[in-house]
Amino acid sequence: MVAKSGSSGGNSPFTMSIGSNHGLFTGIHRGKLDEKNRVTIPAAWRFDAETTFLAMFHPALGSVVVFPPSMAERIAAAASQVTVSDPVKMDALTLLGANSIQVTCDKAGRITLNEHVVKEARLEHEVIFRGGFTTFHLSSPTPPKADRDSDAALATLRALRELGL
Repeated sequence: MVAKSGSSGGNSPFTMSIGSNHGLFTGIHRGKLDEKNRVTIPAAWRFDAETTFLAMFHPALGSVVVFPPSMAERIAAAASQVTVSDPVKMDALTLLGANSIQVTCDKAGRITLNEHVVKEARLEHEVIFRGGFTTFHLSSPTPPKADRDSDAALATLRALRELGL
């Protein structure tokens, strides 16, 4: 078992059942999106307790990036450093927040996405989970084309950069 970053391990509520992946989100898994926009996280990637993740549609990747609690904490820490006197970073927070949703992994290992994220990522009944080591990605078998050139995609990338992510 590997504990959340910064904890001492043991009985941490964020202790992760990791099998052979040593705490990293690795591999490719297939899953289903149900009629309530729920997907079941692969067993090797689940935490032992109900856990809150941050899911964000990322146009430059054409997928939903899911940040585990330790990464969500990094995002929250970066966001807490932004002051209202910095409109560029405030805009960055607004842009990222509008395309994100906090999701809680229930006891069955499911997270529920909102309609906006599902629509933007063009998620259908079949979904693909791709490990990204510290994050994982959810995509459709026929995802939207990765967009790295539009104003919206460039704004998202700038926003992430502004926050040091």
